[in-house]
Amino acid sequence: MELGHGPLRTKQLTERVGQFSARSIYRCVGKMQSHGLIDRYEEPGPPSKVLLRLTERGGRNLFRLVRAFSVDSWGETCLLGDLWENGFVEQLSRGPKSLMDLLESPHHLTYHQVKRRANMAVECGLLQGSICKGNSRRYELTDQGRRSLGLIAGIGRWQHRYIAPGEAPGLEMEEMATVLRGVMPLSVLTAHIGRRIDLIVAGAEEYGYRATATVPGTVGLEGTAHFDPQSEREADGSAAATINTWFAALLDGNRGRLRVRGDLGLVDSCVKQLHEALWETSTRA
Repeated sequence: MELGHGPLRTKQLTERVGQFSARSIYRCVGKMQSHGLIDRYEEPGPPSKVLLRLTERGGRNLFRLVRAFSVDSWGETCLLGDLWENGFVEQLSRGPKSLMDLLESPHHLTYHQVKRRANMAVECGLLQGSICKGNSRRYELTDQGRRSLGLIAGIGRWQHRYIAPGEAPGLEMEEMATVLRGVMPLSVLTAHIGRRIDLIVAGAEEYGYRATATVPGTVGLEGTAHFDPQSEREADGSAAATINTWFAALLDGNRGRLRVRGDLGLVDSCVKQLHEALWETSTRA
């Protein structure tokens, strides 16, 4: 993020990113160079200076993406990554969870470590907590937390484009399903109360078979769509797409390649609102 504002000498960079040791920064710069995100160039002298700068494609595009979604603080972005990596976002995308529920995620954190992360997420505005029966506390994603999942999707697509081009998409099928579950309540469909919508992620085709992950949703009485796995009602409308096509729909608003069945108005309104909500507080990357 510091290099996004202009080239710097390595020493200047270590001074500006003071929360890490110089050794850690040198190591990080080396990794970013190997991935084509940073290059070194010599500024004519005398005396000549060796400067670091972000590459025009991979480096600057990552800077724009993170700047667009990190509207509050860099710490919030790091915490979001921690919640994602430890499986908390996957759990919370399904509905409110207690600390004991979050302990069941596939991580090796203690109760106190989980509680600390939950409290930090509440302070940052990513989660909100409420007291339920027995004075136990349940946590759920805030609208801010749901919008921040646009950054997860954006980094996934960025990785596919610049780090591993030609390989598998930057998110796996179930990870994209987590993003869709998490952002679904950002759509308000008051004209479609009581209707069911399915958002379907199609994985890679193997041996003539393509796996899918379905995110079923119901439009509640308040008009907000929410994940509803218990609904036995047949979907009134559905949208199916590959991971890359969902990237285009959520991040660019390009809905033309979605495979839509049933109520086109329901599906189009839902996906359009999701795109608009993800960019509500951001500058387009």
